[in-house]
Amino acid sequence: MLASETTKHYGIGYVSGSFDMFHIGHLNIIRRAKERCDFLVAGVLTDELIASGKKRWPVIPLKERMAIVEALRYVDRVDVTTPELISKPAAWEKYRFDAMFSGDDWLGQPGWFADERELNKLGADLVYFPYTKEVSTSKLQEMTLPPPKTDAGRAQKLQPFTHLFPFDKVKKGEKIVIYGTGRVAEQYYSQIDSLNFCETVAFTDTYCKEPGGFFDKPLLPPERLSDPGWYSRIIVASTVYFDGIVGKLRVMGIPADKIV
Repeated sequence: MLASETTKHYGIGYVSGSFDMFHIGHLNIIRRAKERCDFLVAGVLTDELIASGKKRWPVIPLKERMAIVEALRYVDRVDVTTPELISKPAAWEKYRFDAMFSGDDWLGQPGWFADERELNKLGADLVYFPYTKEVSTSKLQEMTLPPPKTDAGRAQKLQPFTHLFPFDKVKKGEKIVIYGTGRVAEQYYSQIDSLNFCETVAFTDTYCKEPGGFFDKPLLPPERLSDPGWYSRIIVASTVYFDGIVGKLRVMGIPADKIV
């Protein structure tokens, strides 16, 4: 429902967003949400969720965006919006809010009417506030950030992907080895190469016995990783064998903080 259609005041309210390059539009929706509830929970989207949806990495990392939102006097609790909590009923299960607040730019978007019906069944409302059209994070990025590189053959923006690189655990510019040669490894490499985030110095794989190549990088046997002086971190690109690979690397004497 539109905020103008009700005067209800709620106990627990919930609002979720990226809150990147925090601006007056963000402040407006948080302030208006607090005016309608006694206790306001603010969820902040992970860097990976933003990159997946916007095809562009946030300017301000998750930890700093959370600190900014937490500092607002209108917010009683700040939490991370993980992929699981994108589902509004799932968010309700965690926070048991009486109302979820959003900007009316989402009104009519695919799935939102169905979500509103599901929340109503749970006894919660979905309330839309007027969207501040004069400013948005996307507009600020267009005005303040340099245009994307146009080097021939380089991806201009990320393509849809199902496996998100752990950007929150790797520092920009680090030299990494990707452990794996499957689809996860391919998507990890595509993301960091397109964003020029860090340098992939090599790939490795459990079944690699002799040095070779993968993409345009060396493919090395895992034993070559025993000397950690030439790389910053090993990124395990596997969802099925992750624990086994980490165990193998630890047995090889590789420090835990070198493994992601």
